[in-house]
Amino acid sequence: MKKLIYAFLVIISIEVSAQNTMMQNTKDALNQDGIKIGSHTSTMLYGFDTRTTEVQGSYYLDTDWNMATVRFYPKTISTPKGTVKLDSLTDIQIRIILQGNDVEFNTPDGIKVISGTLVKSFSFQKNNQNPPKNYISTLEFVDNFDKVKPSFFEVIVDGKTKLLEYTKVTTQKPDYVEAFNVGSKDLKIVKEKQLFVNKGKEVVRFSTNKKDLFELMADKKPEIEKYIKDNDFTLKDRANLLKIFGYYNSLSMM
Repeated sequence: MKKLIYAFLVIISIEVSAQNTMMQNTKDALNQDGIKIGSHTSTMLYGFDTRTTEVQGSYYLDTDWNMATVRFYPKTISTPKGTVKLDSLTDIQIRIILQGNDVEFNTPDGIKVISGTLVKSFSFQKNNQNPPKNYISTLEFVDNFDKVKPSFFEVIVDGKTKLLEYTKVTTQKPDYVEAFNVGSKDLKIVKEKQLFVNKGKEVVRFSTNKKDLFELMADKKPEIEKYIKDNDFTLKDRANLLKIFGYYNSLSMM
C-alpha cells in the first residue's frame, strides 16, 4: 500500500504544481521511476527581479524539516496502478510554504510539493519537545470577515472554544529611490502571528484584552473573573492565557 501511495503522490504532485486542482495522498508514490519534479524554495518570488535584490525572511512556516503525521481530506482517486483513498501519512518530513499554501514532503526521491488545500491537519514534535504542535486547515472554519487565506491554524488550546494562531505573511517590495539614495533595495518577507477563536464553525480575531475575553466567555464570566483574580493572571502572558482558555473549556463540559 505504501508503494502505491508514494507513486500516487509523485503523479499528483506534478499536476498540482501545474494547475493546483488534483487531490493527493500517501507515501511510497514519491519514488516512481522516471518522474522528476523540481525542488521548491521559499525565495521563489515570481514577478520580482532579485538579481540585485536580497530577500530577507522566508515564506516557510518553519525552515526546518519536521517529522509529522499528516491527515488528508478523504477522497478516492484513480491512478494508473489503481485507486487510492486519501488517508494519512506518518513519520514523513514536511515544511509548510505560507505563500501559495503549499506543503513540501522530503522523500528519498527528492522534495515533492502538493497543495495545502489537500491537507486537513498535521502534527509534529519540534525538537522532540512535548506537547506536539497541532495544526488544522483554515478551510475547516468559516471566516465571515475574510481575515485568513487558505492556510493552517496552530491549535494553541483545543476544546469547544479553540484558541488558534494564524501566521499572516506579507511581502514588502524594495522602496529604494536611486536619485536620492534613500530606502531599501531588499525585498522583505514579513510574518505576523495573529490569534483567532472559533464560535462554532466561525473564526474571529481575538485581542488579548479583558473586554474581548469576557465577551467570548460571557456565559461563564463570574467564574472566569474569579479565576483570573485568584491567580493574578495577566492576559499578556501567553501561559496565563492558555490556562484561562483551558479552564473555560473545562467549565463548558460540566
